[in-house]
Amino acid sequence: MGSEKEYRVIFEKSPLGIMYFDRDGIVSLCNGRSASIFGKKKEDIIGSDMLSFFNDDKIGSGIEKVLSGDSVSYEDEYLDLPDGPSVQIEVHCSPDISQDGSIHGGICMIEDITQRKELEEILKLDESRLEALLELEQMMDAPMQEIADFVHEEAVRLTGSTIGYLAFLNDDESVLTMHTWSNSVMKECTVPDRKFVYEVKKVGLWGEPIRQRKPVIINNYMMPHPLKRGYPEGHVELTNYMAVPVFEGNRIVATAGVGNKDGEYDASDVRQLTLLMQGLWRLIQRRESIDALKKYAEDLEHSNELKELFSDIMRHDLLNPAGIVKGYAELLLEMEDDEKKQGMIRIIDRNNKKLIDMIENAARFAKLDTFEDIEFQEIDLALVIESVIGNFRPNIEEKQMEVEFEHQGSYPAKANPMIEDVFSNLLSNAIKYSPENERIIIEISDSGDEWKVSFTDFGEGVPDENKPELFERFKRVTKKGIKGTGLGLAIVKKIIGLHDGSVGVEDNPEGQGSVFRVTLEKWGQ
Repeated sequence: MGSEKEYRVIFEKSPLGIMYFDRDGIVSLCNGRSASIFGKKKEDIIGSDMLSFFNDDKIGSGIEKVLSGDSVSYEDEYLDLPDGPSVQIEVHCSPDISQDGSIHGGICMIEDITQRKELEEILKLDESRLEALLELEQMMDAPMQEIADFVHEEAVRLTGSTIGYLAFLNDDESVLTMHTWSNSVMKECTVPDRKFVYEVKKVGLWGEPIRQRKPVIINNYMMPHPLKRGYPEGHVELTNYMAVPVFEGNRIVATAGVGNKDGEYDASDVRQLTLLMQGLWRLIQRRESIDALKKYAEDLEHSNELKELFSDIMRHDLLNPAGIVKGYAELLLEMEDDEKKQGMIRIIDRNNKKLIDMIENAARFAKLDTFEDIEFQEIDLALVIESVIGNFRPNIEEKQMEVEFEHQGSYPAKANPMIEDVFSNLLSNAIKYSPENERIIIEISDSGDEWKVSFTDFGEGVPDENKPELFERFKRVTKKGIKGTGLGLAIVKKIIGLHDGSVGVEDNPEGQGSVFRVTLEKWGQ
């Protein structure tokens, strides 16, 4: 059992106010914390009526309940101090009952919950702001005016104001355009010919958040202030005012202001208004980005349609005269006996064939650029390559070359029939850039989830500095004595890209020449 001294230490050091009153409701004992909460001295409290410390009329019936043997709790009661701000208190009172059951009085535990209530209000405001931002997020497709109206009315509500506005700035921050006023301002303002566009250098307080590049608070608008420039007759009267700038990087893009709060503006109001306005600006940026992407997609689709139409027209219109030239060249070769003239006709025929090849390749490449999704099927790469070798048999025999392609079984790949163009271009490339009486080696090797297909030639090879650009359109390392458009390898790269494969070139490890290789996903992987 502790001594009376120990109990008194606990009594005095308690973080809660403790007051004891007798059966007549007169305070007979209190600690220092009680005196601190009520802003009085202990000696002034002792001997006073309990009812004198509370504003709530219900306290009288509460004291009666305590003296009848019941416990009573009061929450969120206000107590006005004569020389200071009001506080909020929470009171719990219990009866003092003796062993024989008689009631001697009561004891009250008192807690100053002002700070807790302020924090709760801040949390409520934060929750309300988050709800407003959530609703704002759902207004992505709403008209801009509706969004702005919603935001600044929320700004007025969250800051406990009665009026507000929202304005945007031009790129150099010299012109301020009033986008929207709160409904209360529009009702109260009787200024004729109200402007909505202002030069920042000519406006008063509205321009200060921009000029100072920070929030501005004036809690007594009636007092003289160096930043004030007055307002016209009929303007809504202000008692206090707060405005914040909205930044995008280092540039101020907007400003928002509120006024006539029942109380003073503080850092919490600045925070609420700033975060809300930042949420609005992020929404505006996303809308602009989405609109830009939509326009880009529309322009791209239109561009692809025009390109496809253009390539079709060009192919048709160019191939017609080229076909006529081809027919007459072949006819002239049959009719002409003079060897010199035959040589000239062959030159015409050879260059005309080159022109036809260019037109076909350009059209094919343009078509590949318009592909988004292609259908895949199981394709045996060995069969495709055998077919390609057969198609080029005349070219191979003309240069007295040998194509080595050893394979066993099938090589099922996930591919589109256009894959034949890849092998055709690689074989054509190897034939063109290899000397006569040489060989070309084609191999398919297992590379895990992929097939690796390589074409090895023994030609001049590709210098290292030229390898990175070899697969770009209209690029050829050398042009001397070689027919081609520079599109063949670009087509290879495009088709392999559509198949999510890879393409590359390296030096022939067996000597002079190059090894071109592509990879394709196996079927069923």
